[in-house]
Amino acid sequence: MKNARLIIADSEHNADMLYASGMFVPDPFIAIELDGRWHGLLSPLEVDRATKVSQLAEVHLDTPWRNAAEIRDWPGLAGCAAAFLAAHNVQGISVPPSFPLRYADQLRGWGFELAASTDAFFPERPVKTEIEIKYLAQAERLTRQSMQQGEQYLGRCSIGNDNILRDPDSGKKVTSDDVRRAIETFLIGKGAMPAHTIVACGRHSSDPHNTGSGYIRAHELIIIDIFPRVLTTGYWGDMTRTYVKGKATTEQKKMYNTVREGQDIGLAMMAAGVDSRHIHAAITAHFDAQGFKTGTVRGKQGGFFHGTGHGVGLEIHEGPRVSTRGEILKAGHVVTCEPGLYYPHIGGVRLEDMVVIRDGGCDNLTRYKRNLEIA
Repeated sequence: MKNARLIIADSEHNADMLYASGMFVPDPFIAIELDGRWHGLLSPLEVDRATKVSQLAEVHLDTPWRNAAEIRDWPGLAGCAAAFLAAHNVQGISVPPSFPLRYADQLRGWGFELAASTDAFFPERPVKTEIEIKYLAQAERLTRQSMQQGEQYLGRCSIGNDNILRDPDSGKKVTSDDVRRAIETFLIGKGAMPAHTIVACGRHSSDPHNTGSGYIRAHELIIIDIFPRVLTTGYWGDMTRTYVKGKATTEQKKMYNTVREGQDIGLAMMAAGVDSRHIHAAITAHFDAQGFKTGTVRGKQGGFFHGTGHGVGLEIHEGPRVSTRGEILKAGHVVTCEPGLYYPHIGGVRLEDMVVIRDGGCDNLTRYKRNLEIA
């Protein structure tokens, strides 16, 4: 009896299926790796397209396998997969950690032995090929250009007597949504889909994943974090900058400069063979030395209380992690370096670049200026 690997999912939302098939399909379908070759079982709607554009080794119409499954009273997609597996003498099946329980129960009930992978289903996915790096560079280029759109919009805004920014054309009070619209309209026009773009001002910026709402005020910290997905490739960009429209306070400047120095420390350490926990520890030590401690401040989290970075690819957050748990960085990893400091009474500062890990260093895909104040 043979073993096989099985995915049942759509490739619009499941990165493993997209990685295996190399094409976008909105409805769930079946991919099976057998003897080192990936087979796709697709509906009449998708099979011809898959034959032309997918990277599957073999593409099959699923109808004959559905018919074979019906004879054995094996319903649905799991039944279709089971019929194919049984015909190829497969007994043991490896599935991704996110494999639906309903399908697993069905397959076990029909006599198959299932095991979910404990690590990544595709352990090779974090190490990017040069083609993937090209796609990620394209995504980051659009991200960088959209950040410029947001920065320029803030630059055109005026400051009202109430310290709320005013739109340069309409004169109306500017909100987080207005800045976000300038960024996201650009991205959509370039074929990239934004996802919960963060434009967080003042106290909102002290909560790292607060998307931001309400008015944008002068002389307060503004975190802009943009992470779009390029629709044609499925790869993501990711970058963050922090601004003050007007004049920053001495406290804001010190916090910003400390984060910028921390990011420089992290970027200088990123190279193949480095344990990522040492990068995170070095940045944390720098923050502590500058007097920016991590802990509870006024009943809320304060300081540097998230990881330094994460992998980026077909998912916005994937391996490896740059954090306290640590992973050895490898050439071809694409990761972020995004240290930050957050205090409810000051606001937040985060700076994020995306880099390719190389032997002896890293290539920065972001390559965008770091300026705090916008006049």
